[in-house]
Amino acid sequence: MGEVRCFGCGATVPDVDGPVHAYILAAPGCWSLYCSLLDVKFEGAGETTGRPQGLVDAYAAQHGTNTERRNRQSVSLHLVSLCAGLEYDLPEERRRILIGRMSHREYPALQPSPTSFSVTVQNVVAAKDDARLGVVRDLEKATWSAWSVHQTQIRAWLKDELRLVDRWYPAVASSDLKVERRSDLPR
Repeated sequence: MGEVRCFGCGATVPDVDGPVHAYILAAPGCWSLYCSLLDVKFEGAGETTGRPQGLVDAYAAQHGTNTERRNRQSVSLHLVSLCAGLEYDLPEERRRILIGRMSHREYPALQPSPTSFSVTVQNVVAAKDDARLGVVRDLEKATWSAWSVHQTQIRAWLKDELRLVDRWYPAVASSDLKVERRSDLPR
C-alpha cells in the first residue's frame, strides 16, 4: 500500500479508498486514522466521552481547507474550543457547551490557513496507549500554534461569548463558566 500527503493536515497517510467526512476535507487514509481513534478510551480524558475534546478540535481545525459554510463554522468553533482549553483551562464539558452556543453564527474563512502541522492524527495513532493522551495535548498545542495569525480574532470571539454568558446567565457565569485567561501566558 502506498502513501499520500493529506491535503488537510499535511500528514503522510495510507493511500486508501474509503469514506470521508461530508465537509472536512481530508484524505481517506487520514479520515480512517482519525476514525480508528473514536473507539479508543483515553485514560484521563473527558468523563462523558472517554475521548479528549482536544482531539476532535485539533482534527477539525487541521482540516480547514474547505471554505464551505459548515467547514468555516467548524474550524472557527473548534479553534475557539482549543483556545478555551489551552488559555482558559475551560473543562471539556464546558467547551462542548460553548461550541453549541456559538454554532448559530456566520464565520469567515480564516485565510491563510496552515498547510502542515508538527503533530497530526498520525502521531496520536502511533503513540503507545499510556502516552496517547500526552500526544493529544501536543496535538492541541501544535494546532493552536499553527493558527497564530488568527489567534486575535479567535480570542475576540471567545471573549464576546464569555461576556454574553456573564450578562444573560449570571448564575452560570458566577460558577465555573466565568473564567480568566491564564496569567502565565503572554498578553
